[in-house]
Amino acid sequence: MSRSDSEPDLDLEHERKLASRGMIAWMARNSIAANLLMFMLIGGGIWAAFGVQKEVLPNFELDIVEVSVSYPGAAPSEVEQGILLPVEEAVRGVQGIKEVTSTAREGSGTISVELVAGVERMKVYQDIDQAVSRIRTFPDEIDQPEVRLRSQQREVLLVEVYGEVDPWDLRVLAERLRDTLLAHVAITQVEIRRVPDYVTHVEIPHLKLREYGLTLGRVARIIEESSRDVPAGSVETSGGEILLRLQERKQWAEEFAKVVILTSDEGSVVTLGDLATIRDGFEETGFQGQFNQTPSVGVQVFRVGAESPLEVAAAVEETMATFQTSLPPGVEWRIDNNSAEDYRERLFLLLENGGWAVLIVLGILALFLEIKLAFWVMMGMVISFVGGMVFLPVVGESINMISMFAFLVVLGIVVDDAVVVGENVYEYRQRGMDRMTAAIRGTQDIARPVVFSILTNIIAFVPLLYLPGTTGKFWWPLPAVVIIVLVVSLAEALFILPAHLAHSRERKRTQIGGYLHKLQRGFANGFERFVDRWFGAVLTRCLRNR
Repeated sequence: MSRSDSEPDLDLEHERKLASRGMIAWMARNSIAANLLMFMLIGGGIWAAFGVQKEVLPNFELDIVEVSVSYPGAAPSEVEQGILLPVEEAVRGVQGIKEVTSTAREGSGTISVELVAGVERMKVYQDIDQAVSRIRTFPDEIDQPEVRLRSQQREVLLVEVYGEVDPWDLRVLAERLRDTLLAHVAITQVEIRRVPDYVTHVEIPHLKLREYGLTLGRVARIIEESSRDVPAGSVETSGGEILLRLQERKQWAEEFAKVVILTSDEGSVVTLGDLATIRDGFEETGFQGQFNQTPSVGVQVFRVGAESPLEVAAAVEETMATFQTSLPPGVEWRIDNNSAEDYRERLFLLLENGGWAVLIVLGILALFLEIKLAFWVMMGMVISFVGGMVFLPVVGESINMISMFAFLVVLGIVVDDAVVVGENVYEYRQRGMDRMTAAIRGTQDIARPVVFSILTNIIAFVPLLYLPGTTGKFWWPLPAVVIIVLVVSLAEALFILPAHLAHSRERKRTQIGGYLHKLQRGFANGFERFVDRWFGAVLTRCLRNR
C-alpha cells in the first residue's frame, strides 16, 4: 500500500479554485517577481557582505564617565582621603548616575561613574565635569583632574619586542616600530604599552647642599623655573606682528646639567651638573613587561573607523617582515592577543559549517524527494543567509564575532520552514496535481503553521533585545541577526520557493541522470514501504495498547 493509495482522492477543480487566490498564488504564477526578489536578496547580500563594517567585537557606546587624578608621591590612603572622597561627594547629586566605583593607587586615583541606561550621556558627563571643577579641597600637589567619557579601543593585536638588551634601547626600538607601523596606509592607531615613562633622575649629595647653603626645595624651584617655555609678548613690525617666546623647556640630562643654580658677585656660576649626578632613565617602577625572563615592550595596534581587523593584521605582518631585518642581535618579536586571527577562525567556521549544512540538506532531501525540489529547498538556506546580510546595515550591525555566532545559531533553524513547504508540495504532486496547483496549494496548506513556527522562534529571541546595560549592548547583535534571518527565510519559503517549484520542468535525462533517478526512486519507494508496512503497524499497535 503506497501513500497515494491510502489517502482520499482530491477534488482537483476545487483545489484549483483555491490555488487562484492570495499573495502566495500571485507570486507562484509570476515567477519574474519571485526571481527578482531572489536576485535582490542575493545580490544585495553579497554587496553588503563586502561593504558592511567588519570588527572583532560589536561597537557600542559605554555609559561610563571616568575621573582620573594624579597625586605624585601620595600613598593610597592619602589618595582616598584627598581625592576619592571629595569627588564621590561632589558627584553624588548629579542626576543619571547608577553606580560609582573608586580605586586608589600609589600616586593616583580613578573614579568610574556608571550611568543609568538611556540617559543623555553628554549632559551627565558635563554635569560631572562641572561638579569636579567646583571642588576646592583638593591637595595643592595634585595634577589637573581629567574627566572623560570612556570609549572602546578596538585592539587588533599586540607586537611584543623582547631581548637581552638595555631597556633604553628596547624602548627606542619600540618607538621606531610604532612610527614604522603608523607610516602604513592601513594602520591608524598604535600605542606602546607596558613600559614606564622617561624620567630624568637628579641626585644631589647632602654635603653638596650644605657646602653651598642650598635646600632640595630651592633647587627644585630653580629647576622648575628654568625649564619652562615663557611667553614674552609681541613686537609690531611693518611685516606684521611677531610673537616672542623663550623656549627654555628641557627634556634630557645634558640640558638639565646646564641649569644655573648659583651666581657669585664675581660672575662665576654653579650649575646643576656641578652639584648633582644627572642621568636619563625611566620611572622607578622598572620595566613591567617580560617574556622568557627578558625585558619586553608591547606595541599595541588598533582598528579605527571603517578599517577591517584582517586588513590591519595583514599590514602589521607586512611591516614586520621588513622591520625585523633591522633588529639588533638578541632582539626578537612575536604577535600576541591576535584578535584578527580569532575573527578569521570564526569566519571560516561559519563558512565551513554553512557549506556542509547546504550539502547535507541537499543530499538527504535528494534521497527522499527529487533532486530539483531538494535543490530549491537548499537554495532557501542560501537565500536566507545571504539575504539577511542586506539588513545588517539597516539595523546598524556589523560582521563581528557575535553576529557570526548568531548565524551559526540560526543555521539549524532556518531550513525547517523550507523543508516543510517543499515536502508538502511534493505530497500534493504525488496525489496527481499539476506542478503549479501543487506548489500553490501545498504552500497555502502549510503556511499558517510555518508562520507560527517562525514567530515562536522569533519570540524566543525577542527578550534578548532588551537586556539592560553593557551586557545588553554587547549581545544585541545575536537576537537581531537571528530574527532577520528567520524573517527572510519565511518570506523565501512562502513567496520564492513556490514559484521555483511551480515552474520547474521535466527534461530528458541523460543515461547517468536516469540511473541516478532510478536509484533515488528505489530508495524513496523502499522507505515509504517500510513506513507503511512496519512503522505504521507498530505505531498503530502502540496507539491501541497504550
